[in-house]
Amino acid sequence: MRKFSVIAIAVFLFMTSCKENTKVNLVSGKVHQDCISPLPNAEIALKSNIGGSFNASIILGSGITAADGSLSFTYELDEEDLGTGSLLLVKSTGFEVLIDHVDLNQDVVLDLYRNDISKLIVQLSGSKVYGADDTLFYGLTSNEDLFLKVQPANGVVDTIAVISSAPNSNDVTESFYFGIGTDEFIRAKASASIGDSTFNKQDAILNGCGTETVLNLVID
Repeated sequence: MRKFSVIAIAVFLFMTSCKENTKVNLVSGKVHQDCISPLPNAEIALKSNIGGSFNASIILGSGITAADGSLSFTYELDEEDLGTGSLLLVKSTGFEVLIDHVDLNQDVVLDLYRNDISKLIVQLSGSKVYGADDTLFYGLTSNEDLFLKVQPANGVVDTIAVISSAPNSNDVTESFYFGIGTDEFIRAKASASIGDSTFNKQDAILNGCGTETVLNLVID
């Protein structure tokens, strides 16, 4: 009986110690379908990333968004657990990443956008004079959309709505490529995906919903 009591006490102390070393963390904020509309009745899950204290990815917790897109749920981790996680939109066919690199084991408040759209303002300058047969073609490596301007003039050429390739992140670099005429544009598009190529390519830095970036395109 004495031996059993000692074991029982040891188990109790162990369980109490574990409970004291566990931290409850809150994930809250709002989830949007785009820059305006909320995303209601959607399940959002927090997945740990491999690294830090995690050798495998696991779902730490999840919650359902309200009618206005608001989200709130908690998850528990041992106090010493470190690492990052990803917030996922749970779908019938799998998961959709809303944001990566969320610091774990701390409260976070986030505004998340499923379609994280920012505006890219293309401003043209330089000494080149364009004739009636000149067409400026341009695009971004993050999507397949083709944009063009016939006989462009210096100044604002276009304002493009761009969906970020790394949603809900700041300072996302997208490659903008361009060409006068189809031959030059095709060459620029082929070169754009080559890391060390500089032919008719510029970096555009995007910051997500509600922001604008001016890209200064100089053609002489």
